[in-house]
Amino acid sequence: MMPRPTEIIRKFILQKDVLILEPSHVANCVSKGKSEHFDCRNHIRVIQPIGDGSRVYLCGTNAHNPKDWVVHANLTFLNRNTFVPGIGSGIAKCPYDPADNSTAIWVEKGNPGNLPGLYSGTNAEFTKADTVIFRTDLYNLTTGRKEYSFKRTLKYDSKWLDKPNFVGSFDVGQYVLFFFRETAVEYINCGKSIYSRVARVCKKDVGGKNILSQNWATYVKARLNCSIPGEFPFYFNEIQSIYKVPGDDTKFYGTFTTSTNGLKGSAICTFKLSDIETAFNGRFKEQASSLSAWLPVLSNRVPEPRPGTCVDDTESLPDSVLNFIRSHPLMDSPVVHENEKPVFVKRDYLFTKLVVDKLFVDIGGALLEYTVFYAGT
Repeated sequence: MMPRPTEIIRKFILQKDVLILEPSHVANCVSKGKSEHFDCRNHIRVIQPIGDGSRVYLCGTNAHNPKDWVVHANLTFLNRNTFVPGIGSGIAKCPYDPADNSTAIWVEKGNPGNLPGLYSGTNAEFTKADTVIFRTDLYNLTTGRKEYSFKRTLKYDSKWLDKPNFVGSFDVGQYVLFFFRETAVEYINCGKSIYSRVARVCKKDVGGKNILSQNWATYVKARLNCSIPGEFPFYFNEIQSIYKVPGDDTKFYGTFTTSTNGLKGSAICTFKLSDIETAFNGRFKEQASSLSAWLPVLSNRVPEPRPGTCVDDTESLPDSVLNFIRSHPLMDSPVVHENEKPVFVKRDYLFTKLVVDKLFVDIGGALLEYTVFYAGT
């Protein structure tokens, strides 16, 4: 019989809870102009099961000084003599500000050396100037030795990330996918707009040898198209949430909205993994100069092996490939939504969360499958 939640919480608190904030952290947070009773608390933003599920990874804002922990799944702490390498600082793993959107996923297999690690999308600075897609240092958990250094997106490079709001991340095959919305760098010459994105990195990525040595050598991203079709499509440009049915890696379901400073409206769009892969196998996009339009890259200018594809050792990639991916992370064609139209559209509402379920109903001896969407506003 499982213990009641109150019993778990009581046991958790009675163990001289190390998640309690240190007074110096609170004072330092308040001195920076933050609210003592909200901003300067410890908001747990990442909860991920690790290993066989008997342990849980946690990361919290810790009064704008991110910190992480590993605890037992019943929320009791590990033995004081138990050492978990790489745990302590939560910077680049979860946000400083509890109001910031972020995402994280613990990946057990497929990383370099097949070692477990955390992938995250968040702010890595108090000022929010440095947004990052990040993978932690990878450790041999038996010896405690660091085998591979962290990997991240290029710092302060708007072609890679431009003020993103992350909504989800998924471990899919040999890749990790990140979903977010950001300022559209390809639209900047025409004004300012927000586009929805899906980005992809290879789990085996160890960076380049000399170029991109601390950065992703396989990072690519593409626009997500959620729109009402027509001669002049009506776009829902801002992704708010993303969901994947557990055990099914073939489809992703997202809620998208219009701009919050205009007429309100929401849509639910479905994206197939095969269509995401089609976009990433398509043409790249580039801007020849700061005054030029963004145009597709000619295929004869794309080096081999194709940038963004997974290889056994990214340090062996030629400089031409690394330099290309450094300056060309954006794909030309967007990811099309299934059936080229939204599943559902609603005026005057802003959908913020989505959960999807599959129901099987026996009708006259025929087993029919229904997809049920639960959208929150």
